[in-house]
Amino acid sequence: MTKECPIIQDLFPLYEEDLLQLETKQFVEEHLKSCQECRQMAEQSQIPLPVEVEHGGGTKKMIRKITLKLTTIQIFFVAVAFILAMGTTVMNNKSGFILTYALLGAVTYLFYRSILIAVLLAGIPNFIWNCLLYMTDWFGEFYGGNFLEAISIVLTAVIVHLIITFIGIVIGFCILKVREEN
Repeated sequence: MTKECPIIQDLFPLYEEDLLQLETKQFVEEHLKSCQECRQMAEQSQIPLPVEVEHGGGTKKMIRKITLKLTTIQIFFVAVAFILAMGTTVMNNKSGFILTYALLGAVTYLFYRSILIAVLLAGIPNFIWNCLLYMTDWFGEFYGGNFLEAISIVLTAVIVHLIITFIGIVIGFCILKVREEN
């Protein structure tokens, strides 16, 4: 094996596709005439693939299966977020939302690794539920005297929940960093 052999072997794919400049092509051919080892490698690299290899047959099925699993998990996260929004609002004078929204933020961030998705999953269902709860009389009581008062109650509740969610996101981020270091 000479010093030129690795260079020639790196050029094989371009040589086989006839993509080399004329001088480089002549250089490869001269080397192949004089080097038995590179000539054998060049001959072996032109062997066609076996017939039993399927091109893309199983990949579509696998991608469809993975997409279905991810969609199911996403629907689960949205459902959990909406249930948490219904059961743990700030105005119910319960502090259980602190743990649940911190946990939701951490788990969502660990799964998606996206602050935006974690905030959206915690914020949108909470906003919808609080609008229904505080801006309508569907539940027998209208909290705000006017629209601005009701929207300020809704936004305050959502902001408090998002602050707790952000704490969970920070916890999730720290967990990822500890995993990376180990």
